[in-house]
Amino acid sequence: MQNKTKNIRIGILPGMADLYNRLFPELSRLIKDQLNQLPENLKINDIDYFISDIVCTKKQVEAEYKNLITENVDLIIVALAPYCPSGVLTPTLIKSDLPLLIWPIQNMFRLEPEKYDLTAIMLNHGVHGVQDLANVLRRSNRDYGVIHGHWRQKDFAREILCWAQAAKAVCAMKKSNPIQIGGHFEDMLDLQIGSEQCIRKIGMKHKTIPMDEFYKIWTSAQQEQIRQCTKSYNSIFEISSKIENDMLEKAARGEVALRTIIENNNSAALGLNFLELCNDSRIAEPLHVAGSVLMNEGLGYAGEGDWVTAGFIYAMQQAFGVASFSEIFSVGYDDNRLVLKHWGEGNFALARLKPKLSLSEFNDKQPIKFAVVDFEFAPGEATLANFNSTPDGTGQIISIVGSVTEDSLPKADGPRAVFKPNGEDVRKILTDFTYKGGSHHLALISGNGKNVLEKMCKLAGWVCISL
Repeated sequence: MQNKTKNIRIGILPGMADLYNRLFPELSRLIKDQLNQLPENLKINDIDYFISDIVCTKKQVEAEYKNLITENVDLIIVALAPYCPSGVLTPTLIKSDLPLLIWPIQNMFRLEPEKYDLTAIMLNHGVHGVQDLANVLRRSNRDYGVIHGHWRQKDFAREILCWAQAAKAVCAMKKSNPIQIGGHFEDMLDLQIGSEQCIRKIGMKHKTIPMDEFYKIWTSAQQEQIRQCTKSYNSIFEISSKIENDMLEKAARGEVALRTIIENNNSAALGLNFLELCNDSRIAEPLHVAGSVLMNEGLGYAGEGDWVTAGFIYAMQQAFGVASFSEIFSVGYDDNRLVLKHWGEGNFALARLKPKLSLSEFNDKQPIKFAVVDFEFAPGEATLANFNSTPDGTGQIISIVGSVTEDSLPKADGPRAVFKPNGEDVRKILTDFTYKGGSHHLALISGNGKNVLEKMCKLAGWVCISL
């Protein structure tokens, strides 16, 4: 099981025309010297580099690509200092499914015409190799990103980091293996995009756990496991006096069951439908506390059985370090502000104060009482991101950058915040969001995530819309 974010692993695949081995025998050594300095010259926290041998033939490309795969890299950067023909690179790259970035990795920073000799030419003409490769990849419908620049430029390391975060997100979503319990919320169709082409293309697969199977796992939870969970709740949360011990134990039993399912299925995301869970007389527990605890540990979560958004939340956690599931509940038209809220599940890593466990009730097919996680999101710059599908099945991300304000919502409970978009008129933002096909489940990301989300869409071949 993957949860907490690990260093992003970048594979560097340097290419060169085989012709140059015969014409300029010293060239490969000069390129290697440049590559050996790359990890120090482009030192970025949370990034590890894996540099392959220089590839000049199709067989070398295939072999070195396989070697990089064994290092579990999240992103392949094709680095071209001199030219390398697209026909050498594309047979392997077109078949691969790893995020791909192309970079003319020349060592020349400033053009000094009087010093521009044959050596300078040979070490600094990868730009038309990038154009050749990108053209063929595009005509082959192979998604990729392109970065131009020199490591000495002030913003270059930041751009590499953003591409790396985007690649990490794409890989995480692909590998999230979401679990769905309780099916989808009845007739809530905007979230049911699991059969769309974009989900098949990225290779994201989910598993539905039938309620009978979940109940068996639920009942198999050991008392000691439950006791350890309830003990942790007393440390993590401020617990309301209205929460009885049996409610805590029920929440803990749900957490133990979910952890078993996650481990058995190598999953990192959960789509839970509270309606089925609450109305099943054997369970009668929406798993809000368990879902929140697991989200706090870095996993993905979404309500109403939305396993696709759960995988997307996991991707956002891996890319940005922390993210939460949320929804837009209400609109302040006069003051251009939004209320973000959900019933009782959210990532309390983003809480402004110590989270609470509060009492909640539900009375549909049976009356039940249970604990919910209750906190307000910390103020600061933030981004709302929605993943959905276009009419032709292409993935798309719609984002709204703004800020969680200092305002409190003292008479509401559950994970909540007042959010003010950067745009001047919330009416236009919400109108554009709906016309573009935004669905109602969101990821709340700390900070401005626009740049990374745009690059994620480039790498995955999705549409990116910033409002």
